[in-house]
Parts: sequence; C-alpha cells; structure tokens
Amino acid sequence: MKNSTVAGGLDTAWSHLGAGRLDEAATVAQSLIAANATDHRAWHLLSLVAAKRGRLVEALTCIGRALAIEPNDVGLRLQQGQYLIANGERSEALGVATSLADATLGRADWNDALGTLFTLCDEPSRALPFFLAAVRQSPNDSRYHYNLAAVQRMTGDLADAEATLDAVIAKQPSNAYAYYTRSDLRTQSRERNHVGEMIAALDRHVRHVGDRILVCYALGKELDDIGDYGRAFHYFKRGADAQRALFTYDVRDDTAAIDRIIERHTREAVTGAGGFDSDESIFVIGLPRTGTTLVEQILSSHSEVFGAGELQAFPLAVINAVKALCGRPVGKSELAELSLQLEPEKLGRSYLDATRPQTGSTRHFVDKQPTNYLYAGLIGRALPRARFIAVSRDPVDSCFAMYRALFTGAYPFSYTLPELAAYYAAWHRLIRHWQAALGERLLVVRYEDLVLRFEETARRMTEHCGIAWEQRISSFHAHARTVTTASATQVRRPVYASSVGKWRNYEAQLAPLIEALRALEPADGWSHT
Repeated sequence: MKNSTVAGGLDTAWSHLGAGRLDEAATVAQSLIAANATDHRAWHLLSLVAAKRGRLVEALTCIGRALAIEPNDVGLRLQQGQYLIANGERSEALGVATSLADATLGRADWNDALGTLFTLCDEPSRALPFFLAAVRQSPNDSRYHYNLAAVQRMTGDLADAEATLDAVIAKQPSNAYAYYTRSDLRTQSRERNHVGEMIAALDRHVRHVGDRILVCYALGKELDDIGDYGRAFHYFKRGADAQRALFTYDVRDDTAAIDRIIERHTREAVTGAGGFDSDESIFVIGLPRTGTTLVEQILSSHSEVFGAGELQAFPLAVINAVKALCGRPVGKSELAELSLQLEPEKLGRSYLDATRPQTGSTRHFVDKQPTNYLYAGLIGRALPRARFIAVSRDPVDSCFAMYRALFTGAYPFSYTLPELAAYYAAWHRLIRHWQAALGERLLVVRYEDLVLRFEETARRMTEHCGIAWEQRISSFHAHARTVTTASATQVRRPVYASSVGKWRNYEAQLAPLIEALRALEPADGWSHT
C-alpha cells in the first residue's frame, strides 16, 4: 500500500474515531493492518477503538502489538499506562511510568500525561516535576497549570497550589475546577475569600451545568467558612439538586444489596475458610467524609506502616474473579451470592499482588478504600489475619458532611436528604453485622473520640493493629506524606474539633434528615453529639 494511501486511510480512521463511528474506524484500521501488519499506527488506532468500547484487554493487546513494532515510542507507552490503570493493573502502570521517568520528554502533553500516570498510581511526588515541565513548555495552557495545582495540593504545597490556581483563573475565569479546588485549600476568612469573585463567575462566565455545580459547592464551602450559613446551604442545595438531576438512581437498589450481603455473608461464611496467610493489610472502612483519611494518616505515621491510599485492588479482584467464574458481569445483589464461591486463598494472594510494588516494604500497609465496607466479609475470608478499623461519626454530621461534598462517579445517594438517611441506615446495619461476623478483627472508632480524646483513641488503634506505640504518632500531621483524597488539606493539620456538631449550624434546613435519623436511635443506640 502506498504511503499516500496509508496516510489517507489513517486520516479517515481518525475522523471516524473522532465522530464516534467506532465500527467504521475499526474496519479501516483492520484493513490497514491486513495490508501491513507492521504498521504501528493502525494498531494504535485499533487499541483506541477497543478502549472506547470498554474492551480494555483487547486495547492492551493492540497497544502491545504497536509497541512490539515501535518499542521506544513514548506516546504508545503512555497510552499503555492509561489502559493498565483503567483495567486496574496499577503496579504494571507504575512500571510503565517508572520506565519513562528518565526519558527526555520534549513535549508538554507527554510530560503532563506522565505526571497524570504517576498521580493515578498514587505517586504525586513523582508526578510533580513532570507537571512543572509541562507548564514550562506550554506556559499559556491552563490545563497544565490546573494539573500542577492539583498535585501541589496532594503533596502539601498548599500556598503554591493557591498561587497556581489564581493564575489559572486569571487566564480562564470560566474554569470551574480551579474555583472548586482553590476553595478547599484553606479555611477562608471574612477578610480573605473568593465569594464575590465566584458569584460574578456564575453570573458572567460559567455556563455548563457541570461547571455551575462545581462553583456552587465551592461557594457553599467558603460561605460556611465565614459563618454565612443560610447562603451556604442555599448553594450546597443548589449544587446537590443539579447534580442529582443528572443521573437515574434508586437508593433501594443499594440498600437491598447491603441487606443481601448481611443475609449471605454470615459469621460462618466469612470465618474458617482458609485464605491467604498474611497480616500485612489494615483496612480502614467507613462512609466518606467521616475521618477515614485521618485514621490512615495516623497509622501510616508509624515506622512499620505504609499508607497505600484508596486502593481499588480488592473490589476489582472480586468483580473480575466473579466475571471469570460465570462468564458475564453481574449485579450487586448477585455479586454478594456468587463471590462466596471464590477460592479465598487465591483471592487474598491476587489482592496482595495487585498492591505491589508500593506495598511490601513495610510490615503493614493501610488500604483506606471506604467502600471496602461492602467487601469486609470477603476480605475476612481471603485474609483471615487482616485487621479492620471502621470509622463512625454522629449520624447527622456524617450525612451533612456527605451532602456538602461533590463526589465524582460515586456515592449517588449523597445528593438528597431522604436518600442519605436511607443509605445511612443500611450502612449502619452493615457495620453492626460486621462487628458480629468479624469479631475482634474489627474495631469501631468514633470520629468524635479521635478528635476529642486523640492519644487514648490512637493507642487503641495501634494496639488493635498489633503495632507498638511510637511518639511520632502524636505529631502525625507533621510527617510528609502525599494524600490524594478530598481530605488532603485537613489531614495536614493537628486534630481539631470544629467539625464536631457542625450540623447544628443548619438545624432548621436539616430538620427532615434529623427526624429520619432519630428513628435509628432506639434500635441502634446512637445519640447526636
């Protein structure tokens, strides 16, 4: 095939891909490969088509063929890393990123992509120099500045992050992500805040519904900081209502799945099943915004504990194993049933392998994926020596903290007060169930105890995890460590009690939620702080 014909075919395929005509793009790419199986560009295109279709294994195979032809192509390697991350193969993706770390990357987009890959592998410190390089190479591109600010926030360079975001907003006053991220970098004051600027941005610059949602949450946060609670709730509700309108969801599906787990994952089912013999892992579980990151930071300040962050490794291991078992994806309730057929030892080994190489160099590591509360019984089967810490918080504080947070692709129950109350009740039933099923392997820690009786509670946690107390735990916030979750700014401060009873500033607005949660108290023994 002549070069001009090949180039025309590639252009046509790219055009089809850009327009979402995946079948047509695949047909052209396959015809190019049939004519010349060593054309790495066609294999690359075919990998992109497969990825768009959600066929990640196929995408990895195709990009592997392209790399076999052009093993030194940086763009192909970066693409491979993105597919590996999307497929849950984080350790392999980190290997790709590490292999490129010493390469000369003459393009801003390559530096940005490598920084992003390191960040997705929970290595933001290693990502930082690549984002800095991208900004140097393309100083007028606000996307690279924003990514730099995001990683500066993760690494604790909060003043630098704010300055970077100020520059982004000056260049692009419609950048909602910049407003949203900047609002959380510090506690705003009446003398120094961005409320007026953001209201003006909503009126003049920010048009897309998703962007307006971000700015509403940022306004709610800053107005809360300065004590203007009525207006703060207005913007929280405005953002939450708009976000809820974007998707279809029925909280009854989730609560039914939780009740199915309670029914099937009994004490008998989750104990004595064998499993993989390792005491490395400490699982910190709980609803979001209840203190799970704080607990991880405290434990990981110990010399023998590594904080691995919010790993997807165990849920992915279960989902992939069940899919392989029955040859198809399954729903939440069916997963609760079929997952008990998995071989515990194989599941435990698969999980630990997926956490490498970041884990394994210390005696213990913390996995603080909050939604592992859905998998705690399976974890108990697969890793019988694992330890669990479940973090609880006053019900109204817990629900309001979620209501005022914007989550990306998770926790769909958090945008209306009735759905929050229903899900919280189911979650609380589940944690009570795990207390009975897992026994002494699970310690429940109240957030309020942690902030009001810090050392006593922290000592209980270390004792539960089988690690000796170290004085450095008392100053956990001073130990440099990256944090990639929404709590990245809060955990760099000493423990503080200002968030205890925060709901009382919104008692009138939260009245329906408070009434619904009070129904839990006679049965569950909760009382409001």
